[in-house]
Amino acid sequence: MNLWKSPMMRCSINIILLSCGCWFAGCAGAPPVSQSKPSPLGVRYSQRDSDLAANRRKFLSFTHANHPGQHVGYRFFEHEPMVRGAVPRDAAAAGIESAYASRLQREFANRAGVFTADYSVNDEGWIRQDWRLYFAPAADGLDVLLVIQTHEEGLPEWYAIQQCLRMGGKTNIPWRREVACSPAFSEYDIWAREAHHGRKTSLSYVHMNGQWLALPAEKEAVGARTPLGKKYDWRCYNGVLPERVGPYQARMLGTMDDMAIARRSEDGQWVCGMYWQGMTHMSNHHPADCLHAVVNIGNVPANCKRAVLGKIYWFLGNLEDLANKVAHDFHIHQQSGG
Repeated sequence: MNLWKSPMMRCSINIILLSCGCWFAGCAGAPPVSQSKPSPLGVRYSQRDSDLAANRRKFLSFTHANHPGQHVGYRFFEHEPMVRGAVPRDAAAAGIESAYASRLQREFANRAGVFTADYSVNDEGWIRQDWRLYFAPAADGLDVLLVIQTHEEGLPEWYAIQQCLRMGGKTNIPWRREVACSPAFSEYDIWAREAHHGRKTSLSYVHMNGQWLALPAEKEAVGARTPLGKKYDWRCYNGVLPERVGPYQARMLGTMDDMAIARRSEDGQWVCGMYWQGMTHMSNHHPADCLHAVVNIGNVPANCKRAVLGKIYWFLGNLEDLANKVAHDFHIHQQSGG
């Protein structure tokens, strides 16, 4: 049974408000913004969306001046949300500081080279809302701010959306290469070369029990739940953790640490990944040759604004460097997810 689309997932019930983490607006601040030299990162809308109105485009492409011949893709709106719980009565009940989102918007708007993307969410299966995303180039990637503006409906406590970081290579189909063509990170390109050897190499990693774990190299979607995702799954499924979660029914390997999902380049010299406040689940998926982060943007009353912070990492280094950067940028302690 597709648990994602089951009535149980969409029933509106009150569940105990989870302990407040840094993913609630008004808690943690933005990642550090100071940098000694211009960022090598660039952002643009993908050619895939060139014929759409600006507020309906959802594909971006990232470039890195020091990593030529690569462009990484990003899809910030896809599929349907995971929904659970009740809409809070007001900002105070939701733990939202009214001025927090506006302050972050001003800070990001003043960043050098910032790229903004607006999306009017009125798609089937979604509650009406408006998004503004800020992508601010940094020395090691892109600091990201997502601001959600609700209307009369508000968003329930758990309203989790999927973010997609795409690293397809030269073997993918033409329209996907418009969004992303990054052979340095492409598992599909490697698998095509390895086909006659009967093996597959994984470049995708999650952090579990204090160390990096390679996701199995297979076409089936596989991933892990975060500690926050474990709490939600436990309550949503009456004390039973589902084996598969998400629009692609990703097979959950267990509970990962509060850390990024990432790929290392085939030569081991580069890292590309992402981290979001409020992440509940992570997975890979093919054939888009991508990584997913499911992010809770919910618990927002009607006619209210909420801010969620994230970061796209792309830098010369290794996975341990990434773990240290995430811990520093988001003020988290590296520990086992259990």
